Amino acid sequence: MTGGRQGAWLVCLGLAFASSPACKTPDDWKTEADAEVGAVVRESTVEVLAAREDWILQPEETDDSGAVDPDRAAIFADEGKRETERVDLESSLGAAFTSSREFITRKETLYLQGLGLTQVRFNFGPQLDAAVSTVFANQRDGPLTRDTSTSLGLSQLLPTGGTFSLSGSLAHLRSGSPNRDQAYTSAVDLSLSQPLLRGSGYEVSHEALTQAERSMLYAIRDFELFRQDHAISIASDFFDLVSERIQLDNEERRYEEAVFDREKAEALRQLDRNQDEDVFLARRNEINAENGVLVARADYERQLDTFRIRLGLPEAQKIEIVDADPPFQSVRLDANSAVRVALHNRLDLITAREVLEDTQRALRIARDGLRTDVDLDLGYGRSGINRKSTGDDGTGGNLLEDWSHSAGLSVEIPIQRTPERNVYRSALIDLDRANRNYEILLENVDRDIRDALRQLGRTEQQMDLQVDQIAQEERAVAVTAIRYEAGDVENRDLLEARQALVDAQNALITLKVSHFIGRLQLYRDLGLLFIEEDGMWRL
Repeated sequence: MTGGRQGAWLVCLGLAFASSPACKTPDDWKTEADAEVGAVVRESTVEVLAAREDWILQPEETDDSGAVDPDRAAIFADEGKRETERVDLESSLGAAFTSSREFITRKETLYLQGLGLTQVRFNFGPQLDAAVSTVFANQRDGPLTRDTSTSLGLSQLLPTGGTFSLSGSLAHLRSGSPNRDQAYTSAVDLSLSQPLLRGSGYEVSHEALTQAERSMLYAIRDFELFRQDHAISIASDFFDLVSERIQLDNEERRYEEAVFDREKAEALRQLDRNQDEDVFLARRNEINAENGVLVARADYERQLDTFRIRLGLPEAQKIEIVDADPPFQSVRLDANSAVRVALHNRLDLITAREVLEDTQRALRIARDGLRTDVDLDLGYGRSGINRKSTGDDGTGGNLLEDWSHSAGLSVEIPIQRTPERNVYRSALIDLDRANRNYEILLENVDRDIRDALRQLGRTEQQMDLQVDQIAQEERAVAVTAIRYEAGDVENRDLLEARQALVDAQNALITLKVSHFIGRLQLYRDLGLLFIEEDGMWRL
């Protein structure tokens, strides 16, 4: 090879080596990745956003004159015919426990849990299998043959951890030869495989079944707790709407008073009985009051739509919340007694104790995995064949005339147990964690019960104070109105007195709802809240 060719080959070899992955630096890899990802992002961006303006829709603008588009009127004609449904607490709970999507989803989750349990129980039950087959075979210069066979098998996992199996088969082979040869074969086999150390016993061998059944119990308790929380949440939303409606009424009444005050201030100004600043103040108060009405109405309508969606009611269904006061009942419970009741009654605490038992059982099973495998295998079988040709006496043998049996003992030498050791150590850690979590849960329950009682007691005191405050504010409004008519105080003082009364009334409504929901939550935490099928509760 000439020197020029050698140089060319060396250059090509150097370029190939330099472009190989082994010669790339981290910066080269970064550059390559950035280029590839950048290309993908650009292609996807073009695909997603290039023609976006061609397919997006624009909302229609409303006609300020109040005229209705005929097309839209036709679309919503059916909706206009729907009557507004008045919704109270009972009907709200009824809808929440029938058509609520959240409730339906949780019911389906519980159903799927039960469906999984049926599969596990099936796996641990008798396993049957059967088959029937017929095969026709032919070949050149040969007879046509037909082979028919039937098989049946049964296997069962035993409570001792062993496996028992029984199988039988029967086959018939018929030839189309001149002698019409036939053959019947049969077999019956029984076997037993029993672990003597590792894997023996019901607890280890049936762990999957045990855990599936306990998980089903946990799911039932979780669903019942969800039903309780769902009922409390729906009641809370309902009374929040009632509160919002009352506050909206207060804001509308405040606006009406502001309009009256503004008209009165303007009339008095024309008579030179007040100043320009009084008129400005009255107009400002009217604007603020109108703005408060707009905000309160928008909030109320948004919460109303949210509540309808949560109940699973149709979109075109109009609902109206029926005004109702949350029932009040004073709570007088001994804190120590309440804590003892909660620790005994609560479903989640029962589940937590049983989960701790599951962790202890898992530790025993992990400890069993460290033992040596010693297995006993027993087998017994019978078989036979009967051949028959045209013209013979058919004594070519008897079915199941041959027998065999076996017995064996196998011992595994535990050379390596690292995976089993790690599982055992992890089970020890899991048990320690479970104990700590359970202790924390008990302490949290004690704290939450006592705090709930304190909160309810404080709310009751605040309600009493708020009732007195409302009475005082009503007297203040009456006195200020008289003094304003007499010219002793300014319009500003009357406006402030009325606003203080509205604020006090709204605060009392909020306290009533808070106390009612807090009492329901307390009885739920005590394990004393029982939910009927229609969503109503019994305390």
